[in-house]
Amino acid sequence: MILLHISDTHLGKRQYNLDSREKDIYDAFQQLIEVAINEHVDAVIHTGDLFDVSDPPVRVIHEAYKYLKKLKEKNIPFISIPGDHDTPKRKGNIYPQFLLYELDLVKLLLDPLKPYVMNKGDVSLNIFGFRHFPNLAKDELLKLLNSLKTQPNRNIIMLHQGFKEVLPYEGAWQLSFANLPKGFNYYACGHIHTRYMHKNNDGSVVAIAGSPDIMREEEIEGYLKNKKGAYLVDISKQEPTIQLINTDIRPQEVVELDTRGIDSTINELIAKYRSYSKKPILHIVIKGEPIKRDLLYSKLQKLQEVTEHYRIYKDLTVMSKEDLKKLINNDVNNVNNINNLIINYLTKEYTYKFSEEDAKLVIELIENVDNDTKVEELIKKIAGV
Repeated sequence: MILLHISDTHLGKRQYNLDSREKDIYDAFQQLIEVAINEHVDAVIHTGDLFDVSDPPVRVIHEAYKYLKKLKEKNIPFISIPGDHDTPKRKGNIYPQFLLYELDLVKLLLDPLKPYVMNKGDVSLNIFGFRHFPNLAKDELLKLLNSLKTQPNRNIIMLHQGFKEVLPYEGAWQLSFANLPKGFNYYACGHIHTRYMHKNNDGSVVAIAGSPDIMREEEIEGYLKNKKGAYLVDISKQEPTIQLINTDIRPQEVVELDTRGIDSTINELIAKYRSYSKKPILHIVIKGEPIKRDLLYSKLQKLQEVTEHYRIYKDLTVMSKEDLKKLINNDVNNVNNINNLIINYLTKEYTYKFSEEDAKLVIELIENVDNDTKVEELIKKIAGV
């Protein structure tokens, strides 16, 4: 029995509000649907965040409909759980997958204790699906996992959660691998966008499929190591065998530009990207000496002919001590000018004219707005209390 494990497709996502990026996301999804059909898989399992938002526009649902209809025509079930992006933010709203569920294009697993069962030859596969549980519901999730009972033959859990071993940051994870119940063959996971695979001592596998496209610049490093795509999972034996499926996606790169040689570096990048079949997205790190923004952007414009989009990701330019002193002096002068304008307004133009002394107290009040004791003291002075 062969499964295609995909996740975090985020249909409808418009990175940098670009039409082309929305199309890229659909293209990656289409590639995976075609893999499922060409490999004659028995099912596609999707571990959450089918859509980028919980109330996608009709055009986005229609795109999902077009591709999922192809699977149905080949009798390939699309088994899915809701991710955090699929989850409605308002009480009473429904998951966006429900329309596709009503059309029998999606098998939406919402009861984690009731498995979806597939049979082929002597293999009986039980698939348990868990919707996304936020941090506040972590205890409920753990309780459900502890109550889970494996069925005879093969068993899979589908989850859309953060794991401590992969996201070791406070608030970023709800589970660790030790929390997963024993006896399952394959733990199909979503939510984390970079591929990750962990094989347990009993031969079972914890597999994070990742997203099929680069959704954020933080994913670029993982993409360079592990690419993007899905897992082709053979569950015919107790120990699953897994093949990586890679999607052909638009490149995204982090590039450094030193202002001291920016023109030559830009020309080198133009020569490099002319050979790319898909125009890349660049996340630019500016280094070297400070440069005026209008001059910088005029130089970067040359990249438009060879890139789909570029942006300044980080500005690491270092200011000389002399320039820093000038900036500080200018800031001091600017503050003094603003203060003088306020005093002039309060003493000469405001309906209830302040004395110059009281106007200066107002300035002092503004400068100490975070100090409650000082604010109370100054208000009393202004009020004459």
